[in-house]
Amino acid sequence: MRNLIVVLFLSFLVCNVSANEHLIKDDVDGKLQEQKNLKKPILSDHLKFLQDDYDLSLILSYMTVGQYDAISEEDGAGDRVDFTVHYRFKSNLSFATKIEMEGQFGEYSSGEYKKAIGSYNTLSPGYADLDPYIKELWTQYKFEYLSIRAGIINTSSFVDKSFYNNFVKFYMSHASSSQSFGNIPLSSLGVGVKYTQKDYYINAVLSDATAQLQDAVDDIKESDLTPYATVEVGLTADKNIYFVNIWSKTDKNDDKSYGMYLSLNQYLDKYNKVYMKYGINEDAKLKQHASVGWSHSSLFDSNDLLLTALTTSQNDATSEFQNTLEILYKYKFDYGIELSGDMQVIQNLDDTKTDEDIAMIMGARLRVVF
Repeated sequence: MRNLIVVLFLSFLVCNVSANEHLIKDDVDGKLQEQKNLKKPILSDHLKFLQDDYDLSLILSYMTVGQYDAISEEDGAGDRVDFTVHYRFKSNLSFATKIEMEGQFGEYSSGEYKKAIGSYNTLSPGYADLDPYIKELWTQYKFEYLSIRAGIINTSSFVDKSFYNNFVKFYMSHASSSQSFGNIPLSSLGVGVKYTQKDYYINAVLSDATAQLQDAVDDIKESDLTPYATVEVGLTADKNIYFVNIWSKTDKNDDKSYGMYLSLNQYLDKYNKVYMKYGINEDAKLKQHASVGWSHSSLFDSNDLLLTALTTSQNDATSEFQNTLEILYKYKFDYGIELSGDMQVIQNLDDTKTDEDIAMIMGARLRVVF
């Protein structure tokens, strides 16, 4: 506990992102983009000849996160290591894989910590005691404006182009950063399609509706596949992003859920952006969800970022609304190192999980991309 409190304290003392980083996601595509923007990377500079001579990219990254609720005094912490390989066989044909391993330091995994607090949404990037597993393994063929990807794919590569939609790099709470309906199959067997023009895009996914990332391969082995489908249409003029997404999925019990959400993302000026998301769902865990946020980059210097968001989520079973305020400050150092300090205040907790009515969670996150 003492070490966790020290980490939290330091994160607020020395607690990233350039104005162009909001599209980086925690998938193979995002890792490749992020690697290009690293300042004095520890490892990738020494392996640059692989990219130059063989069109092969190798990326290793590490993340650790810790959180402490000042009201209930519950804490949670864990880490994650991932290894990404991308090989461009031809200019229009590529292969990639991403392998992850997770660990937890305390009593709770990230999913269990969410329940202990009484939150409807996961409060941090995922961690649990998991052996290495395949998160992505795919091949992609690219035409002039159309890309088709097949294999074990990360759905977030194709959906929700919102500013700062990445709980590994930006907002830690899934209420602020993630899709409004939650529990999408982030890693599953499927096909994804991207059609991109200068001022608009159309993306679509048809995949297995696996809820847990590590179960994707088991579903393939056991032929226990259930469908998930989504289509997203967006306008991207002047770097702003406005889109609508429609989705449906079937779980292991053949129960179907579906919904749609709207997202508006707007640059105010070089340093300030705002976003708004609203989703409405049928037979999903969250009946509806709304989120508004503001970000300011280069608050003290060019390497930092301040994020704030207000969210509300309605539980489908009880129709109760849970409200969250999140404030996050992030700083990017040289050598691919990022440090973030985070505060989440959550009101109207799930009374079937906790006796508390409010949570005040202090968090820290360290990431290193080698």
